[in-house]
Amino acid sequence: MANGVKFRLKLLIDEKINKVVLAEAEQDFVDVLLSLLTLPMGKIASLLENHKTDLDCYKNLNKSVADMDIGHFETEACKSMLLYPVTSKDIHRKRLKLNMGYTHPTEFFVCPSFFRTDSCGSSVYSNFKTSICSCGALMNAPIQVSEEQQTAGEVIGDVSDGVFVNCRSSFIVTDDLKVTSNSIGVIMNGLKDLGYTGYSDLQETLVDVGFEEVVTLLGCLFTSEAPLTCTFLRKTCMTSKMMHEMLSPPALKNGEANPGGVCYVKAFVRKVDREILYVECNEDFVDSLLSFLVQPLEMACSLSNDNTILGCVGNLCRSQCRGAASKSCYLPGFYICSNNNLIDYAYKSTRYRCWIPHDGNL
Repeated sequence: MANGVKFRLKLLIDEKINKVVLAEAEQDFVDVLLSLLTLPMGKIASLLENHKTDLDCYKNLNKSVADMDIGHFETEACKSMLLYPVTSKDIHRKRLKLNMGYTHPTEFFVCPSFFRTDSCGSSVYSNFKTSICSCGALMNAPIQVSEEQQTAGEVIGDVSDGVFVNCRSSFIVTDDLKVTSNSIGVIMNGLKDLGYTGYSDLQETLVDVGFEEVVTLLGCLFTSEAPLTCTFLRKTCMTSKMMHEMLSPPALKNGEANPGGVCYVKAFVRKVDREILYVECNEDFVDSLLSFLVQPLEMACSLSNDNTILGCVGNLCRSQCRGAASKSCYLPGFYICSNNNLIDYAYKSTRYRCWIPHDGNL
């Protein structure tokens, strides 16, 4: 993770109301901005551990996993994959000048008999050396897996061409994170849509953006409809959704759920205000609950069905400058849980097998 990397942004600020109207940004910064969509929610909760956001429930889930004894998990690997979640886009983020989701290089292991003539016949590899092969042996023999195999033939972006953006350009980013290619026409139309006739009422300011500023911006995605203003002008911006939720309970909406999937819990409710104190549940519900930690941000946004404060995330998702690498962020196959009764992630996963070529070299 390159903590020393800085990006230069030009902000247009309305000083009368202390608001960032829009920002001009180069490709490198927009690449990092779009990469936030691919971060697992557990990783985001870790990044924002010391920031005040609406992610306290995710932070509590993270802490619960960390504090739980290894005996409560099926395998040691299960706890590791929840504490250090990965997605299919980790290998792409390595090419960014600033990787917000840095993880240690992915390792791959096979059954030791894989290399012998008396092989057990298993060609499956694992990312955890504590996994058990179908023959009963530990899969602890390391192997090298090419990036092409890891990405299933998907083209890996490059810094020079853009990792998550689809063109080399400078960009306009509005306060609510709508991203478009930069041009005089785009700027003037954007200002007109916001009620400005030109630059006369706005102040230009240059700011340097590094790791800490991007983390702050990430936190503001969950608390504000104006994250640029909150980040760079240190202004508290309560969203209209937050104000509405303070006045009335949120409406229940249908999300993308596994048809027919049901988990039952016994809820203990305080009579005076009908607040749920705790629930008693079985492992199926806990499996589904902990799976929220491994969802990429974009997936979490789609499952929320706009029932949470993720409007700016939706704007990033709909950005026309997104390249192919920033889309279809799926979960690795080892996250698929057969008894996850609430949400079906199977269609978003992939599995890989390895083989020994005729020359015997991997």
